[in-house]
This record gives sequence, C-alpha cells and structure tokens, in this order.
Amino acid sequence: MTKHKNEEPLSIASQLGAEVDLCSTEPLFYIDHHGDWFYLASPLPTKFAKLFASVLHCIDNEYFLITPVEKVKVSVDNHAIFIVDYESLANNGLTLISSIGTEHQIVDIKAVKLLENTIEVPIERGIIACLGRACYYRYINQFVID
Repeated sequence: MTKHKNEEPLSIASQLGAEVDLCSTEPLFYIDHHGDWFYLASPLPTKFAKLFASVLHCIDNEYFLITPVEKVKVSVDNHAIFIVDYESLANNGLTLISSIGTEHQIVDIKAVKLLENTIEVPIERGIIACLGRACYYRYINQFVID
C-alpha cells in the first residue's frame, strides 16, 4: 500500500468491505435443481463447488460469488444449496449437510419453513436452502408428525 502525504494507510478491513464491481452481466456459474454446480456449462468438481459456495451470496433474490476483488453472477434453478442430511442439536438447532459437503448451523428449528412442496431453511449470506426429498420426509416424521 502506498502512503501519500498526510494520508493514513488503507486498512485491510476497509478494503474488504468496499463494494466490488460485477465482472460480467452474464452468469458464469449455474446451479441446477439438484444443487449441482456448473462453470460455463461444464460440471464443476465438488471440491471447487464447495470452495465457491463459501463466497456465495444472495442479494435481492440474485446470486453472486463475492470476493474482495471480484463479483460474479450465478444462475440458480431453484435453491443454491440442497440439503441431503441433518443432525439435531441439543439446543433445538440443526447442523445441515449439503449435497456438496458444506455444513450449515441453524440455531433454532423455528427458522425452518414448511411449504406445500418443499422445506426451506435460511442459512448464511441471504441464501435459502431446501431439504432434499429423503431429508424432507425424515424432517416431517421427526418434527411435524411426532
């Protein structure tokens, strides 16, 4: 970082919080209805999908990969994160496991929304995840029917 006369050096924190410009108006990434990731129409290996999911954000119902230096549009069929398993926690929370191996903590199951054909869960960075079919039935049996 260059320090000019009578100026304070920029802190790393202020640089990370700065608004980042969109790299392209066209989505470079696509997430299908099963939670599978694609880059420029080619399947993305799970290890890369997991990495990119860590910087995935939903802002005003649009999805973006946002890093300190770039912002990339992501096209999503329905839900960006597809939950395939969960573990109940003693404090009325859940640990959710996605189809790409990411884990998400939910502090209270009251955040879970039961809709007519799906179960949605708000997770970090504005993202709404959905439970996969087997997970859906397990959740209904465990928390709704009992």
